[in-house]
This record gives sequence, structure tokens and C-alpha cells, in this order.
Amino acid sequence: MPAERAQRRLTTVLSADAVGFSRLMAADEMGTVRLLAECRQLLGDTIGQYGGRVVDAPGDNVLAEFPSVVDAVQCAVEIQGELARRHAALPEEQRMRFRIGVNLGDVVVDGERIYGDGVNVTARLEGLAEPGGVCISGTAYDQVKNKLAFGYEDLGAQTVKNIPEPVRVYRVQPHGPGKAARGTVRSRGRRRRLSVLAISAAALLLLGGVLWATWPRPMGLVIDLAGVSGPPVDPPLPDQPSIVVLPFTNMSGDPAQEYFADGITEDLTTDLSRNDALFVISRNSAFTYKGQAVKVEDVGRELGVRYVVEGSVRRDSDRVRVTAQLIDATSGFHLWGERYDRELADLFSVQSELSEQIMGAVGVEIRAAEIERTRRKPTESQTAHDVYMRAFHHYMKFTREDHRRARALIEHALALDPDYASAHALLGGIYLNEYYNLWSLDPTLPDRVVEQADRALAIDESNPTALVNKAAGLAAQGRTAEARAYAERAVEVDPNWDVPHTFLAYIRVLSGDPLGALRSARRALRRNPKISGGDLMAIADINYLAGRTEVARELYERIRVANPDMILARLQLAVMYDSQGRRDEAQLLVQESLRVNPELSADFVVEARNAALMDADERAELRDSLRRAGLP
Repeated sequence: MPAERAQRRLTTVLSADAVGFSRLMAADEMGTVRLLAECRQLLGDTIGQYGGRVVDAPGDNVLAEFPSVVDAVQCAVEIQGELARRHAALPEEQRMRFRIGVNLGDVVVDGERIYGDGVNVTARLEGLAEPGGVCISGTAYDQVKNKLAFGYEDLGAQTVKNIPEPVRVYRVQPHGPGKAARGTVRSRGRRRRLSVLAISAAALLLLGGVLWATWPRPMGLVIDLAGVSGPPVDPPLPDQPSIVVLPFTNMSGDPAQEYFADGITEDLTTDLSRNDALFVISRNSAFTYKGQAVKVEDVGRELGVRYVVEGSVRRDSDRVRVTAQLIDATSGFHLWGERYDRELADLFSVQSELSEQIMGAVGVEIRAAEIERTRRKPTESQTAHDVYMRAFHHYMKFTREDHRRARALIEHALALDPDYASAHALLGGIYLNEYYNLWSLDPTLPDRVVEQADRALAIDESNPTALVNKAAGLAAQGRTAEARAYAERAVEVDPNWDVPHTFLAYIRVLSGDPLGALRSARRALRRNPKISGGDLMAIADINYLAGRTEVARELYERIRVANPDMILARLQLAVMYDSQGRRDEAQLLVQESLRVNPELSADFVVEARNAALMDADERAELRDSLRRAGLP
């Protein structure tokens, strides 16, 4: 007798999920529970009014189905509008926002439940939506495009986890100044060209220019009020538990093992950073204290954190000893300490135990998903991980030659383990720096960045480095709307890493959202208060474009001294000095740039990387200035 055939049907599926729910719970558990209950009541009532039914509501998620695509999309938009109205009076950090995805697809029916790709695609669409936004699939768009008075932004074909074919995604634009006409699709054109003032590795370089062009003067006052005119000085403690992991000391007696101690510091910082109940200082600021004898009280004051982690690493053949201690920087008291003496093969276990112990010691709830993530091995090959740490060590030195070495090492790591997501992400980061820092003139680099990000995300869909790289690569290709979705996702999965906030600021500028860009820039600076070197380019550019040329000049010179391969700072100084008649100094800066990359040309800098803000006369003026300074 043949097996019973599964019941299937074509239906419209809606998935809604609360954004930052864990953070809200950590801040106010009872208040968040009450607010979630109110939101779920609103969602259930509105879904019923539009002829839908709630299929499941686990945790902070709601899954529903509708007989009509039009009704489902209208319902999603009304839910978002009503949530925004109800929560408008709440402080920003207390608002509960939802992402919503809508898809028309085939599902498997089991009683009152539904399963299958139709549901899975909807969940992926929801993940691509902005907080407070709605994303729909191409199949849903085909049904509503001429029936609803909404605009739709084409995000292109997206590769999503566990779905074999790319999914066409559209962002619904129900209102606002950017609303398109009924049934029309807005998509942003390719924008590869950025000027000398818009190609910083920190990716904030357009910020000052756009604000200067769109906001009233005096621009310097606006930037000061936004808190992005420079690094914060002795910032106050945040409301949540705050921490910095100082560079672990290499106790192996072999300077060649420095990469290993740095790698453990980096991994521990990353594990803590991804918990949204913690406030974690970035690796770059933490490493400004490397090799220094410091007082934890001074560190806490300068970085604006309560807790400091110190530690050491000793590697001896196939064994490793890791010691760590947690100190309250406000009092100097030691709150916790531990020593781990293990086989090298147990290194991943040591790191996960470290992060769990520290989170518990500062009073942060460790959720099951958190434990599962920290205990998940990034690779089964300890050798591949060791090679990865060596590559990362060179990568962070931020020179052209070190990036070449990092690339060779990371390609070796991938040969050892082709499914190593972090290795794919790091290779994409190497391509990205080569592109943005003019170390390579290869026009295919943005495409290669996106390719490596996709490979990493296919293995680990929440890899923050891959998400940021995907955002940056798409932005370089001119695919701003898609880039924004990935940058926002990176901020969500790693809220304490300054780089996603930085790239989101850049992309918000390109999207016409200067206020949002300033907020993102402020968040990046707060998490990286010791900003230096290449990261300081953004601050220098903001001051330059706000008319503070002397402040900008001092910052560019600091970057020049700190990093011999920062071409961008040198070219910007060359343009400044040429405009002041200081031709000898401008020519010296161009010669320094050509020593880093002899293939540079004025045409490439102006035409291949020209900002949309520059007209033909400005491009010609920039080209002439660079040529007067000696750039071919």
C-alpha cells in the first residue's frame, strides 16, 4: 500500500520577529514581557482583521498565513505603522521593533502547522528587513505590484541559507519622502566612483561632504553636537555591564608566538562582543595598551568601562596555559580569576569556558543559544586555526606587504579546511582593504569581496565579518539598498564591534539618511574611543569637509606617521598642500604614495573612485592638483 501523501498548498506566509529582544530583556525583564504581550496581541488582532491566522508564536516570533497576498502585505504595513505610533513616546532604547517578511510559496500542512521552503524563505525575508520594515519575495511582489499604493525597492536576488536558488527580494516603502509611485520599483544605480575624500578604510569619508551639502552651516557645530568631531574623552559608563579585554601577554619566551596570544585576545573579545547585554570595547582600542604597564583604573576611565580582563598565554609544544582575571576598574578589586592548563587541541573549549565565566561574573545571563555558539568550533582543524591566527596577525598590521602575507596564509588555511567560514571572511577583508586603500587597482576586487562573503555566510549565516564585507562589497558595486540590509544585520549580530556601525554610517549617507549616519558614527566612536591610524581617516575627513583644515591637517599627519602605507592620508595632504602653494611638500607625499603602489595614477584616483558629489569641474581640479604634485 503506498505511503500516505503529504498535504500541500500554496499560501501566503508572514513571519514577524522582535529586534534586539535579548537586549530589552536584559534592561527590563518584566517591562519587556508586558510590552511583548501587547505587541503579540496587536499582531494577532491585525492578522485576524485581514483574514489571516496565527500558525505559531514561539518566543518573540509570530508566524501567520493568509489566503491573499494583498491582504498579507497590507497587514504587515499596518502592523509596522501601528507599532511605531504606539511606541513613539518611549525612549529609543525601550522601543520594540519587528522585522516582517511576506512570501507566497508552497507549504506542507500538518494539522494546524505548516512547514517547508515556503516558510523557510519567509523567515529569511524577515531577517533581511530593516527594524520596523517589511521585505517581500518576488512571488509576492508579482501579486501586489499593481494593487497597492506602496513603493518597492528591489534588493536583487539574495542567496539565503538552506534555500538552493537565490530569492528575489523587495523592500516595501509605504510612506515617506522616498515613496515611489503605485507599483513602481526604485533601485539605486551602480556607484563605484569615490574621490580622495571618499575612500577611507573606515568608510565614513562621504559623511562630512553629504552633511555639508545638505545641512545649514556652521557644519562644525553640528558635528560637535553629534559627538563625532573626534574621539570621546573619558566617556561615562554605559547603563549596561561594560568591559574591555586587554591584550593577553605572551609568556612563551618566543616573540614568534605573539600572534597566538593576540589571537586568543581577539577570539575572546569577539565572543563577548556578540552578547547584546554587554557593552564591549573594540579590539583596536584595547590593543593601544599592548606592551604597556597600565592601571586598570586609568583604562576604565579612558575607555568608559567598569570591567577589565587581563591575561597571559604560554604555549609549549602541544600544551597551552591560559590565565585570566576580571577586575572592577572602578575599585581595582579582583572579581574572578582562573588558570587553564590544557592540551592545545582543547583550545576552543578553553576560550568558550573563558567567555562563559566572564559573562557570569559580571551578571550577564548566558542564554542557551549563546552557549551553543561559543562552544561551536570554528574549524575541526587546529592547524587551520593556527594558520588563520598568523594571517590575522599580519592583517592587523595594515600594510600592503603584510596583507600579501596574510593572503598567502589564509589561502593555506582554506586549503586545510575549505569550510572554515572565518577564513573566507578574512580573505574577503583582505580584498576589501586592498581595494579601499589603493593597494591594488584590480577592478574585480569588490566582486571577490562579495564572493568570499557569500561563501562564509553559506557556512555561518551570522558571521559578522562576512556580513560587513558583504555590505562593503555591495556598496562598492553601487548596490546601496542591499548593502544597508547586510550592514544592519552585522550590527544586530555583533552590536559592540565598531566596524559594522562605521559601515552602516557610510551606507546611511549614500541612502540619504545623514541623521542616522551621525548616530551610527557616534556608536562606532564610543566602542572605539582610542581610534587611531587608518580608522582616524574618517574623523580627519569630517573636520576637513567642515572647514577645519588645520585640525584635519594634524590628523592626516598623525596617520601618515603611524602608518607608512596609508596612501589616502598622503594624497589628501598632497591636495591640501597644493592648494596652499606648498608644492614641494605635496610632491613628497605623492612620491611616498607611489613607493607603496607605483601603479597609481591621477586618472584612476579621480575617475575610478570619483564621488557622486563632484561635478566635472571639481574632478578636473582634483586631477590637475594630483598631477601638479607628481602623480602620473
